Amino acid sequence: MKGLKGFTLIELLVVITILGILAAVVMVAINPGERINEANDSGKKNDVGQVATALESYFTAQKGSYTGATQGDGGTLVSQGYVKRWPTTATLTVAADGSAAATYATLAAASASCPVGQSGIKYWCYTSVDGQSGILCSAATPSTACN
Repeated sequence: MKGLKGFTLIELLVVITILGILAAVVMVAINPGERINEANDSGKKNDVGQVATALESYFTAQKGSYTGATQGDGGTLVSQGYVKRWPTTATLTVAADGSAAATYATLAAASASCPVGQSGIKYWCYTSVDGQSGILCSAATPSTACN
């Protein structure tokens, strides 16, 4: 037995256990579910940006009105070529008089924090009222003013 070299079964089990604990700690620290949500939210923000650009082009072509822009799925914006396809994550709302419009998507990542004084569901919202995009937290779906 003096000439035999190698690891004992106990030593191998201890090393495997330590590696398993380290892997579990790394997975908790990385939180892959949250990273996936952040990536999905990035895509939603991009979709809202595309619809916002299409909305403003439509507004200019209609000489200062959003009248006729289809609520919800943006069918008018697609059929008239302002966007090639409607992003499934974005929703469109238009004021009855055509004076304002907004597009929004629901965010899932915990890192998307609500502005001070707001709580509820997190939306990434673009509003034509001020031409700005940002996070809105609300219990109700956003209106044409995203407030």
